Parts: sequence; structure tokens; C-alpha cells
Amino acid sequence: DVDDETSSIEESVREHLERLTAAADSDIALLSTEEFDAALPSRLVGAERIQSTGLGFSYASHFADHVHEVLTLDLPSAVVTLPDSRIAETGRRVPSLVNRGRNNLLDLLSTTPVDVHRVGEGGRSVYAVMSDSPYTASFARFLNEAAHRWLPDADDRNGFVFALPYRHAIIIQPCSTPREIRDALDLVPDYAQRMNADGVSPVSLHTYHWLGRQISCLTTEEADGSISIQPNEVLAQ
Repeated sequence: DVDDETSSIEESVREHLERLTAAADSDIALLSTEEFDAALPSRLVGAERIQSTGLGFSYASHFADHVHEVLTLDLPSAVVTLPDSRIAETGRRVPSLVNRGRNNLLDLLSTTPVDVHRVGEGGRSVYAVMSDSPYTASFARFLNEAAHRWLPDADDRNGFVFALPYRHAIIIQPCSTPREIRDALDLVPDYAQRMNADGVSPVSLHTYHWLGRQISCLTTEEADGSISIQPNEVLAQ
């Protein structure tokens, strides 16, 4: 039964997060304010996945359709995603914590080594950015800065089509020519779905367009589970 399977997955996700939180409780209790702040990156997560835990993430901010931004603690014992209760325990304002988390994530972007390579077939390809860091997909929070670091020669006049299949990977394609746009619309959704299904800690199976700092979702999940893609006005032109 599909509903039973979905319920089982949600329960396992909730139990996993609860175990990680419990395992890290002693570490968190020993942290000074300075140590807490230093270990506090923000992270992009699947909105439905985080909501299904039942742990409460009302402070989470919207990054894109189906993707939220939350706060984590990057501890020696685990990466702990912080629910509302943990945020409340700090006694601090959410905006200041989020600002600190984003600054820490930006610092990680500048120091994390990544592997940038082409994926494709038949002479057509897009870029895959991968690393061991659990914050790799979250670097899309600063996609302008990240793309210039990873693809310094790319023309960004029409932005990038990208996907965040799981936490260790970003699929990305510049969109400066009709051929690049065709490759992006054909290949990015395909690789996003494949890697989302196979990867550890999936983020989203959807595909997005980033232009400046505006993000639009290009894909829709149909009732049968398939994904359809519709280019926005910029890409269609």
C-alpha cells in the first residue's frame, strides 16, 4: 500500500532526526555561545520532508517551491537540524540566528573543495557539482557566487537552470545559448530525478531557473508521479 509505505518513510525520517538530536544533546549542552554560533550553518532541505517529521519548523524560510532553508549545528557527532524547540531554547531572535547561519554557509562555500564535471550522453551534457560536504546542495543559497566560483567562464546573462537532487550534489547549466537551454531543459530534470532517487538525504526532484536572485520552479509532479517541465518566459524566448 502506497500510503502505508509513505507513512513508514515519514516515521523513519522522524525517528532518524530524533536519534541524531538525542545523540548530540550532550554536545550542544557543552557549547558556549561562540561555539554554537561557529557551528551554525543554514541548510536547504525538502519542504515536505522536513514538515513530515512533525518536529516543528515554523521558522523555516522559503527558498524555492518545495525547498526550505533551516538552521543546523555541524557537530563532531552529527549534523543536527534544529526544530522550533531548539531555536526557542537559545532565547535569541530568529533573524539574528539565520543571518549567522547564512554567513557560516557562505564561509563553507569558499572553503569546501568540490568536483565539477560534465554529465550527459550523445555529446550533450550539463554540469554536476559534488562533494563530501552535507552542505553542497545548500550552496545554491548563494548561486551567483557559487556559479562564478565553479564555472568562472560561464555566461550568466540568462541565468542558470539547476536542481538539488540530494545534499551532496547540484546539477547546473548556464543558459546563454539555445543549445545550452535545450540541454538544460532536457537533461537537468532527468539527472535530478535519477540522483534524487539514488542519493542519500534527498532534497528535491524538481528543476529550477535562477536569474539574478529570482528563482522559478520549472517542473510539476503529475498525479502518476512523473515530472513535466515547462520553460518560463525567459528560457522560452
